[in-house]
Amino acid sequence: MNFTLHLTADCNLCCHYCYLTHDKSRMTEKTAFAAVDLCCRYNQDKHGFSLFGGEPLLLAPVIERLTEYAAQKDKLFTYKMTTNGTLLNEDFLRLADKRRISIAMSHDGIIQDAKRKTRDGKGTFELLQSKIDMLLAHQPMAIAMQTVTTDTVSDMAESVRWLYERGFTRINTAIDYRTDAGWDDESMDKLKEQYQLIAELAQQTFFSNRPLRYLNFTSKITTHLLSRPCIQCKLGVRQPSIAPDGSIYPCNQFLNLPEYRMGDVYGGIDREKQMEIFNMGRKPIKSCIGCAIEERCRHACSCLNFQLTGRMDTVAPVQCAHERILIGCADDLGEKLHKMDAKKLMHMCGADAFDGIE
Repeated sequence: MNFTLHLTADCNLCCHYCYLTHDKSRMTEKTAFAAVDLCCRYNQDKHGFSLFGGEPLLLAPVIERLTEYAAQKDKLFTYKMTTNGTLLNEDFLRLADKRRISIAMSHDGIIQDAKRKTRDGKGTFELLQSKIDMLLAHQPMAIAMQTVTTDTVSDMAESVRWLYERGFTRINTAIDYRTDAGWDDESMDKLKEQYQLIAELAQQTFFSNRPLRYLNFTSKITTHLLSRPCIQCKLGVRQPSIAPDGSIYPCNQFLNLPEYRMGDVYGGIDREKQMEIFNMGRKPIKSCIGCAIEERCRHACSCLNFQLTGRMDTVAPVQCAHERILIGCADDLGEKLHKMDAKKLMHMCGADAFDGIE
C-alpha cells in the first residue's frame, strides 16, 4: 500500500509559485505510527510512503521515529521525499541511507533566486550549494525538481544544464500551472524552444558516463516503447493522501475538502467512499476521445484536472498545449537516440523488458 503523508503544511521558504496555503499544522508521532499500522492491515509485503509538505524536514524527528517504528514491522517500507534542501544535514542523510528514503531536491537551477526565497525575501541559491554536495555524496541518483514560470522559461534549458553540470543526472521540470500563471502562445513557443535545447543536451550526453535522464522526456519515450498509457490515475486507490490530522483523502489536491474525506488512519479507509471517488475519477474526458496522443498525455490525472479546472473530467487548455509540445519534443529525441543505440535507450528509460525493438 502506498500513501502520501502530508507531514505539515508549514514551510521555511516563501516560493512565488507555491500553490499551498501554509499553516502550522503538523503530524504527530501518534498519527504517523497509526499510518504505519494502517499499511500493515493490508496483506502486502511492501509498502511505500511519500513524505510531503510544506517542508517535510521541519518534522525530521517525526520522520526518524516513523521509520524506526516501521522497521520493527515484518514488512518492507520504502520512502520518497521532496525537500527544498535548506534543512538537509549529514544526520538526516545517514538516516535516509539506513531507512531507504529517496530524496528529491527542489531546485530551479540558475533561476533559483527568482522565485525560491526565504521568508525575509533572500535568495536560496548560495545556501543550497553545500546541500547539493551532501545530497549527491549520499544519493548520486537524487532527482532535481525544477519549476518554471512564464517569466523564467527562457532560462529553463540553461538551468537544466547547470543542474546537470552541478551533479544531477535525473532532472524533472514542472510547469507553473496556476490559473493566473499567464501562459500564452508566445510563452508556449519559448517553452518548446527550451525543450528542444534540453533534448540537444540529452543527445550530447547520451554516450557519456553520466547521460542526462531528463524525466519529462524519458517518461514519454517509455510509454511509446512499452505501448502503455502515460498515467493510470486510480484516484483514491493508487496513492491516497493522509493529512496532518490523520484524515485520508484521494490525492493531494483534495486535501481538507470534507466531501472527499474517505476515513482516517485510526478507523481505516471507508471502502464505499473510496470506490465512489475512484469511479468519479474514471469518467471519460469527452474532449480527449480520439485524440492522437490520448494514451500518452496526463489528461487522465483527476488530481491535476481538479486543481486546474475544478472538475476531474475537464482538462485545462494550458495542460493540453504543454503535453502536445512535450510529447512532440520527446518523440523527436527518442527517434534520434533509438538510431544511436536502441538498447541503451531502453535501459535508460527502464524499458529493458520490452522485446519488440531491434
